Amino acid sequence: MTAFRTRRTEAADEAELNSVFNRFIGRRTPGKTRSIDQMRWLWHKAPGGKALSWLIEAQSGSSWKIVGHHALGPVRFTFGDEDWLCAKTMNSFLLPEYRDKFLYLRFEKDCLEESGRHFDATYSIAPGTARLRRPCGYECDDSFLWLERSFRPHYLMCRAASYLLGRHSLKARQNFSRAISHLPAFCRSRTSTIEFAELTPEEAAASDFFADFWAEARGGAGMAPRRDRADLEWRFWKNPGFKGVTLTFTGAAGDQAYFIVDTADPLFYSLVDFYAVSVPAQRLGLLFDALFDWCTRHGALSMKFVTSTNGLPAPWMEVVSSRMRPFCVPIRSLAPSADLPRRLSPRGRTRLAKLPHWNYTPILIIDAF
Repeated sequence: MTAFRTRRTEAADEAELNSVFNRFIGRRTPGKTRSIDQMRWLWHKAPGGKALSWLIEAQSGSSWKIVGHHALGPVRFTFGDEDWLCAKTMNSFLLPEYRDKFLYLRFEKDCLEESGRHFDATYSIAPGTARLRRPCGYECDDSFLWLERSFRPHYLMCRAASYLLGRHSLKARQNFSRAISHLPAFCRSRTSTIEFAELTPEEAAASDFFADFWAEARGGAGMAPRRDRADLEWRFWKNPGFKGVTLTFTGAAGDQAYFIVDTADPLFYSLVDFYAVSVPAQRLGLLFDALFDWCTRHGALSMKFVTSTNGLPAPWMEVVSSRMRPFCVPIRSLAPSADLPRRLSPRGRTRLAKLPHWNYTPILIIDAF
């Protein structure tokens, strides 16, 4: 009978844990790995503080080896003039060969109890985990919405080829995307008259645009992830795993908007965050059209965006859903659940009886790499 123990993660565990985690994700995406620098950035550099992390170890002879893990990564939120500290479950796993030997749910409950009043709420984004986490107090009143805008008639053929290559090797998929993106026919000329300021991560981090952007935006944002400069630097601009561009717009009437685009795959871009202030729906629609025009001029075949059914204000949702379509389900491998589980902690219950809907963009997927 295998003996197990659980404990808090220590600095000396990080290299072994990252190695085990890479083996775990490599079973689903061959060739995909996370560097130790990416791990440490995620765990130690968040504006909301360090992540809380716990290990599951199994006895192996006279020593112990890591076979599972759970962590809560802090994410700063605002709700009007209130500051909230929430946390995302991240890097949670138990190696398959131990799943019938160890009661993972009890372990996660113990982690939540130990985190005590550290967070106002916790959430998860991993498809299929809603039912697992319901006994821990998580509730599901929202669902993921995967959207995509294609720019070329041969998009589906290239998407299918990229998906199949990725099942075999991440490197093969990346090489395919780079080779195809260099074809001249994949670039188009400008069709929109709206001009964006195009910023590198370094330029965005230094831009005056973001100096007081969220201070002005938060009052009308509802409950939303905080987008101060420090939050955007941690999540995107200084993150070792991020490759992308930030597009900003400032209108004559003082209306402002930004779009952060992940360009790691030169064929299939991802919109990983956007927000607008004093921008009417019609104007936002024109900004999205300009965004798509920018993508096609840079050779992208499509742009993906993840939100939730209640994750955007109704006028914004109408703009987005009229210009993008549900992400191709066969390629998404029929995700077992689209629920978005959230849990109001004891500390959060002293402030609210029930969580309102959140502003949801991929900024909340903090452990993406």
